[in-house]
Amino acid sequence: MATAIGAVERQARERRIFTGMAALVAVTVVGGFGSFALRGYVDVATVPWWVHVHALSLLAWTLLFLAQALLVAQRRTDLHRQLGWVAAGLACFLIPWGIATSILAVQMGRVPPFFPPGIFLVLGPLDMLAFGSLTLAAILLRQRSDWHKRLILCGTIAMMEPAFGRILPMPLLGPWAGACATLMQLLYVGIAMRADAGLRGAVHPAYRWGLAVIAGRLLLVELLGRTAIMSGAAAALAAG
Repeated sequence: MATAIGAVERQARERRIFTGMAALVAVTVVGGFGSFALRGYVDVATVPWWVHVHALSLLAWTLLFLAQALLVAQRRTDLHRQLGWVAAGLACFLIPWGIATSILAVQMGRVPPFFPPGIFLVLGPLDMLAFGSLTLAAILLRQRSDWHKRLILCGTIAMMEPAFGRILPMPLLGPWAGACATLMQLLYVGIAMRADAGLRGAVHPAYRWGLAVIAGRLLLVELLGRTAIMSGAAAALAAG
């Protein structure tokens, strides 16, 4: 009996942890983009329509992610499963649109001044591929809820770099701007890992995969983005 009660309590704590992480992610994304606009760092009226679509799709994913966590906390797994396929469809839109948005930004000269063009050219696509790989793994492992929810969390964190880029003082960080944003992403995974260790006595391997994908993305961005090929490709796009 005590064992059964303990298992129920652990499940309740786990649901609270994931709801808390989803809320933290949502506050970070909404706060990052919202504060950036409110502080006057961007003139929303002059932003191209395809950037608005990209931003709204990211916001939709974030809010859907939070809604899914709340549904599980309320034990509405039936609705959670139905919305899961909506989320899968949204992910299929997000990935190519995010990649196209990055390429168009380089082509139209909308690269932030603290990013070398070659870095920016690979940053968005690799963000989307990191998100896509972790999300696809989560969908394939949806029957194993322990893996599914942790991979979805890591996948969502993997595409939070733009939100952290609007919170951190990126111009002051210079060449370390991108790395600092990634460190914030790794910190969020670390928070989830610490909570996992406290709950289960060990860190679930899904978090290690998530950590590896996000860290690997940073390494690839630095290695590929600073090559002459990527710098030349960015220059060619900007030249039209």
